[in-house]
Amino acid sequence: MAESYPHIERPGQKLVFASREPMFNSVGSLGLLIFCATLVVGIHVYALAAGSTTTPSLPENAGIFIALLFFACIFFHVVTRQWIAEIELIARRLKISRRSFGRWTKAIVDCSLDECIAFGTIEYNTDGHITYGVYVQLTNGKRHAIPLTNSGFAEAARVASQLSAATGIQRVDTRF
Repeated sequence: MAESYPHIERPGQKLVFASREPMFNSVGSLGLLIFCATLVVGIHVYALAAGSTTTPSLPENAGIFIALLFFACIFFHVVTRQWIAEIELIARRLKISRRSFGRWTKAIVDCSLDECIAFGTIEYNTDGHITYGVYVQLTNGKRHAIPLTNSGFAEAARVASQLSAATGIQRVDTRF
């Protein structure tokens, strides 16, 4: 189970930061998959029943339906995505992963904390709206976001300071 913002001062703790909970879990994903499969089979049966030949032909608006189904699958994938950052203080490991459809997990970063050179806050200015986040910078120069549920400066600064203090890695703030 993942805590949103663990209390960092306790030694020997595994720190877990997770983005918002996905709107659907794996049961919702399975339900959507069954619904989509039923629609595709229904279109196929309709095409066979409507045609006078044994070779199936799709109705005129089948292309629009398939395009909408494709975009619905993309939307559902984005809505169910969750980012998770785990920092093990005793083992000195950092793991950042992405969970899709409430089930499949892909490790984006899995490295020792010795490969991390900085934690910090980062400011994003998107269309005049300023948000803040926390990042970790690796020795190869790549930066990866630590997921937060609140994008305010106070929360980002608090988390970055506590991560820096708990791991002994310097804090560097950045504007983007």
